[in-house]
Amino acid sequence: MTMYAPRSVTELQALVLDSERIHVIGNGSKPALHCAVNGAAIVDLSGMSGIIEYQPAEYTATVRAGAPVRELSAALREKGQYLPFDPLLPEAATIGGTVASNLSGSRRFRYGGVRDFILGAQVVDGEGRAFGVGGKVVKNSAGFDLSKFLVGSMGKYAIMTELTFKVFPDVPRFRSLGFHYEELEEALSAIYFINQSAYELDALDLAPPSVHPINRGKKNGNWMLLARLAGFDDTLPRRVERFTAAMTRDTATIRVEELHDSAALWNPLADLTGEFLVKVVIPPKQLPAFDALIAHNRRRYSVGGNIAWAATDDIAQLDTALTSCGLTGLCLSGAVDSALIGVPIDNALAERVKQVLDPLGKLV
Repeated sequence: MTMYAPRSVTELQALVLDSERIHVIGNGSKPALHCAVNGAAIVDLSGMSGIIEYQPAEYTATVRAGAPVRELSAALREKGQYLPFDPLLPEAATIGGTVASNLSGSRRFRYGGVRDFILGAQVVDGEGRAFGVGGKVVKNSAGFDLSKFLVGSMGKYAIMTELTFKVFPDVPRFRSLGFHYEELEEALSAIYFINQSAYELDALDLAPPSVHPINRGKKNGNWMLLARLAGFDDTLPRRVERFTAAMTRDTATIRVEELHDSAALWNPLADLTGEFLVKVVIPPKQLPAFDALIAHNRRRYSVGGNIAWAATDDIAQLDTALTSCGLTGLCLSGAVDSALIGVPIDNALAERVKQVLDPLGKLV
């Protein structure tokens, strides 16, 4: 296995033209995505780093794909702004890896995921051609947006070299609450109520009983619904009061506690220990059946129950559970033959894009 570390687009183009098969990595924060490269040349993009252009007044930022997430987040924080899709693994991941794997955190509940905030990209395709897709402004022309198609592509259609995002102003204060429920169905009913209400939450996660430190040792209530509200000193307390009253008005026995708000609390991957870590996109109504099959594993449900995170030492059992529920999982860590487990993804459009951008199948 040969490792290359290009420092420019020109060097990267030459590598593509001279190689039979290529696999791209950033900082290696998601090792399962790089297991089955089958002797392909490894291209490390961490050398193609740095912020190219940041316009706080226009709420846009352009960075090289190998830039660490923490570098961009720090620059945004200095101006009171942030990436609303809440990148995961912020201390280790690169911007390009975040886009390629489509990994967003709990705060994406309010405004959306990576695909909602990417404006444009510069890429090198499987034939060594360098070109731009999308744009650098929020208002852009309509039509097929290839930059959004690159989200979750795992580098198989084109190699991203630059990425432009829209960013948002952040708020100064947060309050986190925990609502305890005896049964999963009760917690899901609360989620459905929130989704149909006018309350704008910053994040909404669900922690199962026992297996998560948030719940460990709790005597009253098994499932904990984690709700985070964001705002300003003059309005946030009243909003928290109204939201709490609405959540408890029909259930006098529900227990509510104020939680210490922290980055660790809202990191859905915290304490998910196991050889394999897997992300699953799941409709909340399928959550009870799926959870019953994986209840012995550490897990957490994010984004209002739409994303499941599961840690396991038995990847075959999790694969079987996913298949029986008609779901697909993306492995982030652990030695696997394929990063995707469960039901295979059949995407005719993706195959057509692959044929156009990488007809020789160089990018793996």
